[in-house]
Amino acid sequence: MKKLIIALIGLVFVLFTTGLPLAQGKGEPGKTSGAAKSAEPTKPAGTATATGAKPEASKIEALARPTEYRMGGIITDINPGAKKITIKQHQVKRERMVTLMMSEKTVKELSNLKVGDSVNVWVKGKRITALQKVF
Repeated sequence: MKKLIIALIGLVFVLFTTGLPLAQGKGEPGKTSGAAKSAEPTKPAGTATATGAKPEASKIEALARPTEYRMGGIITDINPGAKKITIKQHQVKRERMVTLMMSEKTVKELSNLKVGDSVNVWVKGKRITALQKVF
């Protein structure tokens, strides 16, 4: 029994060290085996899917959607005409100034804000979705 277990472990070790491709193993991108080449239907180069976009592009777009996050700082500039606000962050790794667009629901709060106020903002992309004045 010990000889059988040692033989199986040795076989697995040899398969992993030689890099023998398994059925579900990932190969190098752009390289396919001979069996896979013969099974693929021939397509003209540069064709797109029925939606008009290449499959790789749709995956990238799905991953590139902006997420909502919170940031805080001190207001250094308010531009109510352009609906923009500039915030200085000084308690992060590096000091930075960020100019953000106000959403329609946060524009109402511009009258309560002035330069020098400390705020917490929730941002999605470059647009403020929620705003809270810190006292």
